[in-house]
Order: sequence, then structure tokens, then C-alpha cells
Amino acid sequence: MQTFKNYRSSYLEDRALVASFPDLSTKVWLSLGLIALLTLPPLLPQYWLYTINLAIIAIVGAFGLNLLTGYAGQISLAHASFLAIGAFVTAYLAKLDMPFFLVLPIAGGVAAALGCIVALPALRLKGLYLALATLAFFVIVDFLLRKMTPLTGGAAGTHVPPPKVWGSVNLSGDRAFYYLFLSVALIVGLFMANLERTWVGRAVMAVRDSDIAAEMAGISILKTKMMAFAISSFVGGLAGSMMGYYLQFINPDNFNLHLSVAYIAMIIVGGMGTVLGSILGALFMVFLPELLRVTIHFLSGHFPALDMQSRGAFVEGVVYGLVIMGFLMFKPLGLVQFWRDLVHYFRTWPFNH
Repeated sequence: MQTFKNYRSSYLEDRALVASFPDLSTKVWLSLGLIALLTLPPLLPQYWLYTINLAIIAIVGAFGLNLLTGYAGQISLAHASFLAIGAFVTAYLAKLDMPFFLVLPIAGGVAAALGCIVALPALRLKGLYLALATLAFFVIVDFLLRKMTPLTGGAAGTHVPPPKVWGSVNLSGDRAFYYLFLSVALIVGLFMANLERTWVGRAVMAVRDSDIAAEMAGISILKTKMMAFAISSFVGGLAGSMMGYYLQFINPDNFNLHLSVAYIAMIIVGGMGTVLGSILGALFMVFLPELLRVTIHFLSGHFPALDMQSRGAFVEGVVYGLVIMGFLMFKPLGLVQFWRDLVHYFRTWPFNH
């Protein structure tokens, strides 16, 4: 007989940090997963460690957009702009020899301040019209980044010094970046997992479901949408700062519209409105092209028509699109629903009828 030991009898209990880890088995599996993540770098080749670092950056960025689109229901095509703002602010501050633990929050704060500007059209616009407004913001930011040459280096880009710890001590190497990025991702992920149970998260989801009903319940639409855009932009700025530090050289082309669309694809494929969906979607979007390149390179030796230089990109794009369409058709709630079904199957086996 199943016992419902995860019930909570007050909002204060529900908002507690321990609510993210409801039972012993969850704590054990999370602990084992954390140990595996900490011991992973020495076991991987440099190329795959580099790819994992990019995946962690994508996870942090997906956290921010999923809050705005998945939880708040606000469509944005300007997420790449907030990553760009965080990256170029990082480049400027890093050249002033500022330590990274100050640069990261400042870069996120600048992105959050500009995110509040984008929130203003969201008070009256919805759906496609809001998407076009955020697209206009993206075009403006891209234009300014290319024209503000003294600060951003213009279209040629600018160098980003390595993250300074203190004094003359700098972080370098994929392994050091891995532990830094993993720490940031864990902090942001834990914050997002608990945010949805606070009054902020409840207000954001209420506005997503019906802003009129939310306003009648006493929720400030202005305040709620401002907070959603600010937090989302702050997290996007963090991801951009991480990307700037890791790439060491950035230009506006690193933050094009394709990146914004890729982040939207991440949260759709992974599962909107869930922290786990952000993680699974980001991993999927980063590793699928890499696995396809490895597979095509292997098969091209047996099938010359799949040569990487000629048709590899075409085959990669076709497979990439078909896989995403397959998930949208057969798992519209994303990879997170597939994971939940799998967990439910093993928990109820052999009585899964």
C-alpha cells in the first residue's frame, strides 16, 4: 500500500528548501549523481569535456528562458541578447582585473536591468506581438554591439581575459571551467526548483494561466511580469558571462537569432515549465549535433555520399529536424514526460496496469 508521506500541511513547509528532496531515495540518487558529476572530468577526453562545458552553459541559459516562457508564458526572441549583454559586460569588467565572483552577478544584474525594459511592452502585448517586440529588442542590441566599437570591439569582437580568482591567480583549463560552471548551474537550478513554490513562482504561473483572474486575485501584473523578465534576464546574463569567459573571444555573431531559437527549442523539447526539462532539453540540443557529426563521419567511410564536406551538414539538419518533430508529435510535453513515464513504470512494475 502506498503511503503519501510527501504531503505538506502549510505554505511555509512547501516553500522550505528541503521540499526539493521529498524522500530518502531522491536524496540518495541526487547524492550519487553529484558524486558522478564531480568525478567525471578525469575520465573524459578533452573534446567531450569541452562539449559538456558548453552544455552546462546552455542549461543555465535554458533555466532563464524556461522561467519566462514556461512558467510566465511570455514568448521571447531576445534571449540571445541577454547572453550577449552578460558576455560583453564580462569582457569589459574582466579587463579591469575584477574577480569572477563579482563579474558574474554584475553581468547578470546589467542584463536584468535591461530585461525590465523589455518587460514594458509585455504589459500590453501577448503572443506573436510580444515575440515581435522582443525581436525588435534583439535587433537593437545587435546593432549597438556592432557600433559601440570602443566598448565591444564592434563586429570584429573582443578578447575576454581568463576568470580571475584573486590577485594574479586565474582559472584556466577545461577541468577548472567545468567545476566553476557546474557550481553555478547547481546554484541556479536549486534556485529555480524552489522559486516555483514561493509566492513569486505562484504569481508568475497565475499570470500565465490568466492575467485577468490573477489581477482579480490581487496579483500585480506589472510587478509579476517585471520580476519574470528580470530574473530570466539575470540568469541569461550569467550564462552569457560563462560563455564569454569560456570562449575567451566573443563577437556579436556568437549571439545571433539562431541562438535564441535554439534556446526556445531546448525548453520545448525538454519540457516547458520544469527545471528537469531545461536540463534535458539543453543536453539534447547540444549533444545531438555532436553525436550526428561523429556518426556521419564514421558512416562516410563506408558511404562516400555522406561526406562531411559536401552533404554531411544536409544530413545532419534533416535528422536533427526529424528528431525534434518526432518529440513534438509523440511526446508534446517534452523529454521530461518521457522521463516521468519511465520512472513511473519502474516504480509500479510489475503492477503497472
